[in-house]
Amino acid sequence: MNFVFIIALTTVAVFGQDQYLKKYAAGLDNNLDLLDQGIPNTELLMSFVVFRHGDRTPDEEELKKYPMDQKYENIFFPYGTKSLTNKGKQRGYLVGEYLRGRYDGIISKLYLPNEISVRTTDYARTKMTVLTALSAMYPPLPAQKWNPFLSWQPIPYSTLPSADDDLLYYYNCPRYHDLRKQVYNSPEIQKKFKPYEGLLKLLTIKTGANISTPEDVFYLDNLFQTLANVGVKPPKWAVEVMSKIKEVTKIEYGSEFHNNEMIKLASGVLLADVLNATRALINGDRDQPKLRLYSAHENNVAAFMAAINVFKPHQPKYGSTISLELRKRPLTDQYGFTAVYASEGGSPGVVLPIAGCEEESFCDYNAFVNLTQHVVLSRSDYKNVCFPSIR
Repeated sequence: MNFVFIIALTTVAVFGQDQYLKKYAAGLDNNLDLLDQGIPNTELLMSFVVFRHGDRTPDEEELKKYPMDQKYENIFFPYGTKSLTNKGKQRGYLVGEYLRGRYDGIISKLYLPNEISVRTTDYARTKMTVLTALSAMYPPLPAQKWNPFLSWQPIPYSTLPSADDDLLYYYNCPRYHDLRKQVYNSPEIQKKFKPYEGLLKLLTIKTGANISTPEDVFYLDNLFQTLANVGVKPPKWAVEVMSKIKEVTKIEYGSEFHNNEMIKLASGVLLADVLNATRALINGDRDQPKLRLYSAHENNVAAFMAAINVFKPHQPKYGSTISLELRKRPLTDQYGFTAVYASEGGSPGVVLPIAGCEEESFCDYNAFVNLTQHVVLSRSDYKNVCFPSIR
């Protein structure tokens, strides 16, 4: 049996089910050989998939970055703040269609609990996104159809408490916060950030908030994006400097994964889970889920990309998906990894070269382990490293 792991967040939307069923009744047309999925002479065994939630409304932290323009009393109805919009639900559905298309050969059309595990962060938008994705992946066949008028079935997911969730390192790991402050004050980042001092002064004046770090600009960038999701266009002054705002957001993403310790805290636990599961499979343990989904945030997509050596600083878009696939060459019994990135919900997956590997599309298993061993972190050590002062 082949094995695929995907990390996702879920929603119960049934948007587009009729079109979805017609598409799969006619058969998938993705022009990919089910044996190799576009990677010649390989067999897909497992896939670990991290994806970002769909389009959302602003959260409170972002709204604080523009206190001079608080005219938002009714525009978030009926979603509320920091919530998935209808377009975001549609985006999640597209993620599910992409995953079904890519992994149709290794997971059943029936929902079989032993084939897939699903995990989300403790945010409504990630949970709802995975529910919509799963509705696209598993429209119920006759054996599982429980309502003749509804082409949907419930699929479970798991969620860790926020304080214990390694995927939420950005909020719950003090050591990571300390490292980010050090990076902001480093000569390298200060040099990159210096040309934008005038921009910071302008943003502070125009917004009425203290905009002084790359993170502040990133939050403001997110605010304009999320307001656009509910039909609010950015003000003219913001449009005029938007390209500069995007440049600072790129600096922020470069800062977030600036060194190995930051990458380890951001995605080392997930990488450890990947290596433990794949070693077990190679050693003969096939009694595992075939697909593990992690429905999370853009930081998690970027962090996992950084951990597996495929990241170039950018903000992953809504519905973006990074997959790390374990593959085998049947003729030689060689195991290896392939990284596949879909840059937004609905876009095709593209194979990314893993830096340090001889082959771009297939990184030898042992070579990958050696390349990434310095950013692996056990789950039991996560809290000890995040809170070094209490050891």
